[in-house]
Amino acid sequence: MQFNVKKIPKSELEVEVTIPFPEFESHVKRAAVLISEEQEIEGFRRGKAPYDIVKNRFGESLIYERAADIAVRKTYPELMERIIAEKSLDNTYSPIGRPEITVIKLAPGNELQYKIKTAVLPEIILPHYKEIARQVVKEKKEMAVSEEEIKDTLNWIRESRAVLITRDRPAQKGDAIEIDFEVKHEGVKLEKGESLNHPFILGQGKFLPGFEERLEGMAQGEKKSFTLTVPENWQDKSLAGKTLDFSVTMKLVQERRVPEANDEFARTLGNFSSVEALKQNIKEGLFQEKAKKEKERMRVLAIDKIAEAVKIDIPEILIVRELDKMIEELKAGIVNMGMKWEDYLLHIKKNVEELKKEWREEAEKRVRIALTLREIAEREKIEVAEEEIKTHTNEYLRKYKSADGAKNDIDPESLREYIKGVLKNEKVLELLEKE
Repeated sequence: MQFNVKKIPKSELEVEVTIPFPEFESHVKRAAVLISEEQEIEGFRRGKAPYDIVKNRFGESLIYERAADIAVRKTYPELMERIIAEKSLDNTYSPIGRPEITVIKLAPGNELQYKIKTAVLPEIILPHYKEIARQVVKEKKEMAVSEEEIKDTLNWIRESRAVLITRDRPAQKGDAIEIDFEVKHEGVKLEKGESLNHPFILGQGKFLPGFEERLEGMAQGEKKSFTLTVPENWQDKSLAGKTLDFSVTMKLVQERRVPEANDEFARTLGNFSSVEALKQNIKEGLFQEKAKKEKERMRVLAIDKIAEAVKIDIPEILIVRELDKMIEELKAGIVNMGMKWEDYLLHIKKNVEELKKEWREEAEKRVRIALTLREIAEREKIEVAEEEIKTHTNEYLRKYKSADGAKNDIDPESLREYIKGVLKNEKVLELLEKE
């Protein structure tokens, strides 16, 4: 077998392969045997018909086409190993995706010639990534927690522990109420324009402007009808500017008693001796949350800047794969929310190809970052211990209620490689943080 390798754009290889007839002949004979095993030939047991009988019965072209398929399947892996081992090209990495194979010459008694076009993991020229990481540190924000933030959090805690007391009186701001309501436009009920026992806190302004004001003063059992015009800048553009007719029934009025922020309240929340101790705990929690977010921001900033400076010719197949992955992620999210994928596409008035076109830049960025992380891990000889992989795999599997459920949803080897990749990326990011 002889071959000639040529690099073409987008990290692809084009390989012209020639298999001399003496080598190819064994595949021709094998093809005839396989055809005779698969097809009934009168007077012969399956797989036992002579070559000439198979040729006369099915045609020599069918035998040679089958032989070419056998030869390509056998020689392609060997060929790629030789290309890498013999370093036929500088910085040649493993092939990725399905190769495009074209038979150039196929005729009885002649050599087989075919051409392979395949993407390979590209050559990646890294910048001075540690220096970039050092420069990014200069953009780190100082962490601080304001008194206003502590106050807002404390108020949120108080509000969440409000005691509800049912009252036989008109509703007023701050009450927890439940209503039945129906909304119509020009006599036609809107889609999702009805709700029963709908709970909310009166006065928080989460409905159409003017709606909650109409409910103030309504007692339990009271009904009211009114009309409101939707603002032109309303978030739901299909309703903007329309006049809507509402029918509302007050079902429940409850007074909300919010506890005072004092030492007694603090002690009900845990091991806090005073409200000041509670505030200190809130401050520490907010600080840790901010620090975590800043750490993630710095990580993203560092790897973004490094990836932007990387010299790389990204194979198209990797971008296509990432786009497919992004579509599947969105589809899973839509289904988990109880919506149909087809209905979602109709709602946004786009098809899958239009979404992929919009996301292409983001997909390319994701691929660039993934390859950058991989190359840094190679350069720094970062490895993940089997014990780490096992521990994190077990943690992942704990979310399944049964082993059978996990088996049905997960390919063990794919999960292992995924977790290994995540852990390796984490180690790369930790390395950059140390800089």
